[in-house]
Amino acid sequence: MRKQEFLEAINTLKLYRRAELLDEEGHRLIKDLYVDPLPDEHVLKTILRPNTTFLIGRKGTGKSTIFQRAQEALDTDKKSTWAYIDIKTLFESSSAEIMGSIPSESDGALSTDSLRKLYIFKSFVTELVKEIRQQIDQRVKANVWSKVREAFYGSAAELFENLDEFISDLEKEAFVNVTGSYKAQKQDDTVVKRKQKVANEVSLDVKANPAVNAKFISELVSELEKKKSQNYSQVFVRVFNIRSLIQRLRDILAVLNVRHLYIFIDDFSELPRNDIEEVVDTILSPFNNWSDEFIKLKVAVYPGRLYLGDIDRSKVDEVYLDIYRAYGRNDVSGMEEKAIDFTKRLLEKRVKFFCRDEIETFFEVDTNADELWRSLFYSCLGNPRILGYVLFYAYETNIIYEKRIGVRTIQDAARRYYEEKLYQYFRLNKFLHETFEERSSIFSLKELLEQLVKRAKELRTYRESKVMSDIHGRPPTSHFHVISEYDPVLSTLELNFFLTKYYEMKDRDGREVSVYCLNYGLCQQQTISFGRPREKREHRLYFVERIFDYTPIVSSYIKVNQEILCDNCKTRHAHEMLPAIQAFDMLCPECKKGTCRVVNLSRKYENLIKSVSDENLLPETELGILKTLHDERKRMFAKEIAAELDCSYQLVGFRGRNLAARDLVIREQNEQGRRFLELSKVAEDIYFSETAEDKMDFEAN
Repeated sequence: MRKQEFLEAINTLKLYRRAELLDEEGHRLIKDLYVDPLPDEHVLKTILRPNTTFLIGRKGTGKSTIFQRAQEALDTDKKSTWAYIDIKTLFESSSAEIMGSIPSESDGALSTDSLRKLYIFKSFVTELVKEIRQQIDQRVKANVWSKVREAFYGSAAELFENLDEFISDLEKEAFVNVTGSYKAQKQDDTVVKRKQKVANEVSLDVKANPAVNAKFISELVSELEKKKSQNYSQVFVRVFNIRSLIQRLRDILAVLNVRHLYIFIDDFSELPRNDIEEVVDTILSPFNNWSDEFIKLKVAVYPGRLYLGDIDRSKVDEVYLDIYRAYGRNDVSGMEEKAIDFTKRLLEKRVKFFCRDEIETFFEVDTNADELWRSLFYSCLGNPRILGYVLFYAYETNIIYEKRIGVRTIQDAARRYYEEKLYQYFRLNKFLHETFEERSSIFSLKELLEQLVKRAKELRTYRESKVMSDIHGRPPTSHFHVISEYDPVLSTLELNFFLTKYYEMKDRDGREVSVYCLNYGLCQQQTISFGRPREKREHRLYFVERIFDYTPIVSSYIKVNQEILCDNCKTRHAHEMLPAIQAFDMLCPECKKGTCRVVNLSRKYENLIKSVSDENLLPETELGILKTLHDERKRMFAKEIAAELDCSYQLVGFRGRNLAARDLVIREQNEQGRRFLELSKVAEDIYFSETAEDKMDFEAN
């Protein structure tokens, strides 16, 4: 076996963010290794179309890889150029850099928070222009624009001088001085009066009839929110003329006869909700709507975090990478076949390229190929990064000993991935430096997952229905369905891979439902059979059998674990009143003064939550550093940790100093002068010593 080559092949599947696929000589391998999720490279061709495109998928679904392949294709396009913006890193570095330099608020000036956003937006555009300058330089040197090469170098000084002048203008301090002279416009008095009038007239009726005046209230709230968004956008545009910026970019690039500027924006969904909306309203929307087909945006986002603002949805492409949207158009069987085919193509290409060998050298495909490929698909559900981790664990247990990988090995590797990578979400987030309610929510989600698993385990011995009584052996109980309206309740568990949305269909009663599956590794841990029977044709509707309707479980969870509490009169309102209360901007219908909040409760874990001392609470990035060092069990450089956390190495270095000051990491230099981080004994004892409270109480349930 070519063991080292196999290890290199699977390690390329684990790559994070913008980590490039390179050979030993530094040559890019993206074209040789790229496998499109759909036949005929349909996803790539869609990304290359001169339209604004949103690439939608969870972590590890290959968004950055698709971007890299598209960028390489554009490198040979003489009429286009591109720029790549890592928006998460930009926000992190910009926020840290400017916080000390923002002037204090004064009468008539924008707030400090608004100024911070303006600084960040300025940094966004500055980085964009710098990236364009770098791309132009590289592409001319690579002879992409051979026909204009000589003419270009004759005017290179002038072109780069214009770009440098552009950057200099953006960075001038005069930009900041201007912002203080603009006042944020106040809400229109008539709108405020209308809101108060409606609140006074119908607040008494809301409790009795939540649907009262719902349409008018909805329109009013929409009007207020639109007004608020317009106010900020207008202030920003006045300060920073985006139309002028776009035209100036166009004029500068005209010397190279560039017709389209593709802007790739990665890690967009990592931003807080408010920042996402501001970026779209004040940067992306104007770029898309005002550029006269010059700028084409390519934005990577997570499911459920897509915000378009004023961008016309009918004029943009939305490309989905998670299985139920990418492959689930006809039936469940067809979806599975297409997703398995992608998993197979992806792995075969990597093994053939790196190992120069056939797939059966490393996998037991000659005994039961269908079952092996199906197990590989179940273990990752079409997610390349998860597939890389599962195969890495399989390498450590089998390949390293020159044993081939079979179904049992894949199941054990999937369980290890769940236990070492996914389950830590619950264990570590109890130390997250957030409000009590948010930490309670994490434990509430843990309790919800426990209830889902409990039901799946109960159904293993259920034989009351005909479909279950006809199944030989233990029936698969890994999948369930809920009414589609409950999708938002499960979104956090899905985003973190405890669940995966598998399909959308109608249940036996004709309701629109979403089919979910439990994590494959979790099912291996809890001895839950995964998938569905295949003996009979009627089993194609197996997932929507009434016994798999978990809607009552989710409904009970909502009622038990959430309450609506007024911060003034402390009145607790029924959960059914939430839509009506939201229509009044969470104004309390009881006292008409206080603001209602949705509080997530978890009485079962209340003592555990309260037992976590404040001094042990940490920001998410610092918790991530500790978790990475714990998982890898070795000393690591900032760049290595950053690759695992999807963040910049500068941020890891800065946070590493903070952790070292608290004796949570050891921070030293090696013989080459490079600084590394290592988990300390103190951190190991505080954050990674498992207690009884940490364990998911499936058996007790």
